[in-house]
Amino acid sequence: MQRATILAVGASMLASPALAATGQSAAAQGHAQAVIVEPIVAVSLNDLDFGSLTASRTASGSVTVGSDGSTIYAGGAAPACAGGGTCAGIAPARFLVSGEAERSYTLSAPSTITATGTLISGGGSAPDLVIDALSVHLASHAGTTTNIGQLDTNGEDRISVGGRLTVPAGTAPAHYRATLTIMVTYS
Repeated sequence: MQRATILAVGASMLASPALAATGQSAAAQGHAQAVIVEPIVAVSLNDLDFGSLTASRTASGSVTVGSDGSTIYAGGAAPACAGGGTCAGIAPARFLVSGEAERSYTLSAPSTITATGTLISGGGSAPDLVIDALSVHLASHAGTTTNIGQLDTNGEDRISVGGRLTVPAGTAPAHYRATLTIMVTYS
């Protein structure tokens, strides 16, 4: 029986961690580092502008401004300019992105925004209008649909944003405005 006890004590001594001798110490060094880059900035160059249009009293409609500047009227919405062609001032929103040359970035944009209006006759609030189908074009990725941009050798890229304004039947004459917020972040 005594022999079994000695073996158990020996096994438990082998499993215990070794203790450092009194007064012994150890040191290790690591490093800290950082890279500071040019901040990324987005600046609005011009607003998404649907121009002046008329709304049918009986049919709802829409006007779509493409990120390339194309314009399509549908349903009860029509241009309010001479000849019924594309009116002056219609344009997609345009932004300039600048930052560290040749860095990539991610673009975030809303899918829908709301335009609030002020009635032309007598003031007061007009019913809200929806702007949806927002389309984004990045100059750094011409011909593709992506939310990843690339700054050029000058540290710049350009973004165009189009969308569709839906106009309900009988919409009263009003001035409308919406806020279009984009966010750019280094990837």
